Amino acid sequence: MLGGSDGAFGRSLSLHRGTFSSGGWLWYIGAVLLAAGVLNLAQAVGLSVPTKGASTGTLGMALGCFVGSFLLLIVPVTRWRQQVELFEGGFVWSRLTGKLTVPRNEVQGTQLITHHSRSGTHVEVVVQLASGRELSMSGLSQADQLANMLTAYARPPAPPVMAGTAGGWRPPGG
Repeated sequence: MLGGSDGAFGRSLSLHRGTFSSGGWLWYIGAVLLAAGVLNLAQAVGLSVPTKGASTGTLGMALGCFVGSFLLLIVPVTRWRQQVELFEGGFVWSRLTGKLTVPRNEVQGTQLITHHSRSGTHVEVVVQLASGRELSMSGLSQADQLANMLTAYARPPAPPVMAGTAGGWRPPGG
């Protein structure tokens, strides 16, 4: 597979990393569930004041909190640990699940979508590929700059125009 680090795509133009804030409320909810799991586990092993409930109930609650926090924290961690590096000949999208390398000629179009909700806004960059596939990249720093540069990839390069040839530019009076 082609990669930017070996020079196959040419010079690096920009790097866009995932932002911590793209996780939004999921960070807080996941942290509260994780803390609840730790407290329930401490209560189950007898490190805190015992209550009416049996220790097996608190152990099950601790396990449930740990599983819930793990599942909730998957989304913000994957958004935070991603990055897109743009090169002259394409881009590389690195995520927790691996790298996706896209040559410049595969990019057909780009959209910048801003999602507004009560809890805030987040920006998504959608890239249409020649194969019909769409890539949705959310939570990246300077997403507007990334979308503009990818849009330039989608435009076919202008043919060279030489002065004095048929259809070319000619100076006035010439």
